Amino acid sequence: MRAIRLHSIKDLRFEEVEEPEISEDEVLIRVRAATICATDVRIYTYGDSRVKLPRILGHEFAGDVEKVGANLRGHLKIGIRVTVNPNMYCGRCRYCITGRHELCVSRYALGIDVDGALAEYIRIPSEAFKTGAICEVPDNLSYEEAALIEPLSACLHGQDVAQTRIGDIVAVIGAGPIGLMHVILAKALGASKVIVSEVEEERLKEAASFGADHLINPLKDDLSSKVNEVTYGHGADVVIVAVGSPIAQQQALSIVARGGKINFFGGLPSGKEIVPLNTNLIHYREISVFGSSSQSIYDFHKALNLVSHGVLNVKRFITHRLSLEETPKAFEIVSSKRGLKVCINP
Repeated sequence: MRAIRLHSIKDLRFEEVEEPEISEDEVLIRVRAATICATDVRIYTYGDSRVKLPRILGHEFAGDVEKVGANLRGHLKIGIRVTVNPNMYCGRCRYCITGRHELCVSRYALGIDVDGALAEYIRIPSEAFKTGAICEVPDNLSYEEAALIEPLSACLHGQDVAQTRIGDIVAVIGAGPIGLMHVILAKALGASKVIVSEVEEERLKEAASFGADHLINPLKDDLSSKVNEVTYGHGADVVIVAVGSPIAQQQALSIVARGGKINFFGGLPSGKEIVPLNTNLIHYREISVFGSSSQSIYDFHKALNLVSHGVLNVKRFITHRLSLEETPKAFEIVSSKRGLKVCINP
């Protein structure tokens, strides 16, 4: 089959490789759409100790069931359209049995720990069926929309952790695809105002078209002063840091309201994980600071329902469409922050 494999840092190669063989408890999917994620770009640019090279990247995808293992033939039909939560969970640890799949001690991911979706076919391990990770895609959704369920579900999980409520003022730092997903989710959850901070002017303008009420470029204006101005001195009830930036995490403490909540949604690059914070602000203002990563199986199903029922529109996130052979160009586009989501159609 045709595939794109990462052989070393910034070394992506279009190759012919063996089609994956499946066991009696596994599924083979013909990939129809796969979108490039910031995690893919980070691995491509810096490497990752979890990624054993060469590796087929890609964990946001949708496609058709091509083959079904003997033990699953009474449950899955060949030809159905599906998307898959790419994180594999054991289903037995204390976190899985309490619905906190994202904290599973045995979690591993397609496109990171094992081969992913930047290929014609992808093998889906047995854990996916056992934990409900394989979701049939409704007829009214395209493969591209279905591929975006994974990042959207992670953002939905982040909003759930932050407990965004009707009437809240929400500030999102970072207006990349993830930041803009947080914008549309905050609006859907009833936020009275959504403030976006972003240093790239084009992305800041894009945020307005996704429903942001106030736009701030912290390189041109003082972020804290501007947020105070539009919140009448109170600050934001919820702050989502949707970018992997130590400075952004520090800025979050300067714009959150008393009793407010901060979600460090974006992970920091290796070597920049230690961030000095004024913890007296957290103490005296009773600020809650936490992080969220990935999503549970339930989050994935909820995100699919929100899109398929028309509550959220993700079509506009796809700004580029390329063939599998053009995947290296796709990584260049994402790295240069042009557009939003790049979709590969194998």
